[in-house]
Amino acid sequence: MSDLLLCGPCSDDLSSPSPSTLNIQKLSRLRRRRKKKYAFCDSPYGSKHACFACAMNEDCNTSLVKKARTINQYNFVISLATFLCLSCVVSAAPSPAEASNPLLSQALLVLTAARTIVMYTLIAIVPVLAFNTLTCPPRKVDHTRPPAKFSKFDKYGEVLAECLKIPTISHDSTSDEKTDYSQLSKLRSLLASSFPNVHSKLSLAVVNSHSLVYKWSGSDPSLSPIMLCAHLDVVPAPGTWSHPPFAGKIVDGVIWGRGAIDNKHNVVGQLAAVEELLGAGFQPRRTVYLAMGHDEEISGTQGAAFIAEHMKSVEKIGPNGLAAIFDEGPMMVEGALPGIKGPVALVANSEKGAVTIEIKIEAEGGHSSMPPIKEQNSISIIADAVNKLENNQFPAHFSASSAGVYQQLLLVRPYFSPAMKVITSNLWLFAPLMKRLLLGASNAAAAMLRTTTATTVIKGGTKTNVLPYEVKAYVNHRIHPDESIESVIERDRTIINDPRVKIKAYDMLVPPSPVSSITNAQFSWIEKSVSSVFSNPTTCSIMIGNTDTRWYWDLSDSIYRFSPVELNIKDLSMFHGLDERLSVDGMSRIVQYYMELINNADEDNSL
Repeated sequence: MSDLLLCGPCSDDLSSPSPSTLNIQKLSRLRRRRKKKYAFCDSPYGSKHACFACAMNEDCNTSLVKKARTINQYNFVISLATFLCLSCVVSAAPSPAEASNPLLSQALLVLTAARTIVMYTLIAIVPVLAFNTLTCPPRKVDHTRPPAKFSKFDKYGEVLAECLKIPTISHDSTSDEKTDYSQLSKLRSLLASSFPNVHSKLSLAVVNSHSLVYKWSGSDPSLSPIMLCAHLDVVPAPGTWSHPPFAGKIVDGVIWGRGAIDNKHNVVGQLAAVEELLGAGFQPRRTVYLAMGHDEEISGTQGAAFIAEHMKSVEKIGPNGLAAIFDEGPMMVEGALPGIKGPVALVANSEKGAVTIEIKIEAEGGHSSMPPIKEQNSISIIADAVNKLENNQFPAHFSASSAGVYQQLLLVRPYFSPAMKVITSNLWLFAPLMKRLLLGASNAAAAMLRTTTATTVIKGGTKTNVLPYEVKAYVNHRIHPDESIESVIERDRTIINDPRVKIKAYDMLVPPSPVSSITNAQFSWIEKSVSSVFSNPTTCSIMIGNTDTRWYWDLSDSIYRFSPVELNIKDLSMFHGLDERLSVDGMSRIVQYYMELINNADEDNSL
């Protein structure tokens, strides 16, 4: 027996004479147990809950708690294996009537009966699988505006190319080079000349000398504002490129250069969307902010952190005062979800945390000609500790109550191939199999499911004939939203389990983000915009890197990370890699997407 939860809509259906939710069988079973006592969960942002009837992880503040039997996900596999084993035994053995030994005859009768029971169990499960698959509802996204025409936005490809010529590179403290802040001033001047309507009709605050916050005041102060985010800086561009990374060349309709998809395309796309809407005479009812930090690539401590303070102190945005925040994130990737043809919009409604662990051992050292005979060398001790961590990866999170991939599959199951639709419509049964497949599918898929462990630096001796006095290793963890910095450090200590090894958090102490809803109006704004411009399905995801949104968590409880660009999964190597590029048509669609997003948010009166 375990706690079983119902979301608000499904709890209403429990009392309704004609339930409308997917799993009528589960609701019917609950009806028969109505005499049992209910308790309410009163924590809207506490422990994560999954509705028993519709499998959605939402509305935990209105969920009902009761006792019920849980479904063992392994029953089917165990039953199938048992059936096959029994079939083999019974087929190879003589019939009970032919057995000479009475005990053997009785044993064969028991085996035959057991095989029959297992067989009928399997037969009973098949209709359930079929019912769940066939009743999987089509996911409809309503959008009222006509299909987009992109050709008139091609001019913004030229604007992006000009922006890429300005090397706004952020260098961190470990680099021998220093950030050239004059490049940010050049970029700001280029934006001012490229978007005259924006700079004449919107207010602009330059935050901490280089970051930008545009404010487009709405006509209805009762509607909560939204904030679109991007960043002005880029990473260095070493290596040999097909076209110089800061030449801003357009070749055969493709714009080449560092920042083409990280993240100057969003800078240009958001400003261009506002420019076009202003030119069309559009006046928003809901206030729109454009926030553009200047040091996102080195953690945003001087950009987004100061923007967050500006929003609180100058714009007077209180806790959750913004209806939604939209920042960079995953894209529309073709091949990201096997079984779905074409790109899928991956919208990160959560973000992994990060922490780097320092593992250190101090030893007496000495000459290499006289190594210790009773103790390990300090390097071998560190090697053992690292080996333990690498060989004991964190457990995968794949259940209805966890953030990420489970919910992702549920949202797009109508678009899967028939075989995958059967699996994703019956995750109560196939979740263990699906989890195993995803863990072995790719590095990215495995990273979505669990906290990752990566040893990145080892420091030891200084001379070839001297035993080291001190050895350090640095292990970077990207923390799944279902875990915490504290739990990760404690697990490392437990796994290493060596008093000689000192363990502490070193840097990158970023907790996992809160998980934003995927059933609210804000998520639907993205769905509608993607459907209108790209005709692609939309689902949730986990951001495995960190964005500027880490500084904005208290400004909104609806934060979504998504970049409206279509890519093949093979193109992902462009990020912080070689030959970063974007088509002119892709840039045009980005402009249209942000126009749609602003429109969809403005048409909603609910927030």
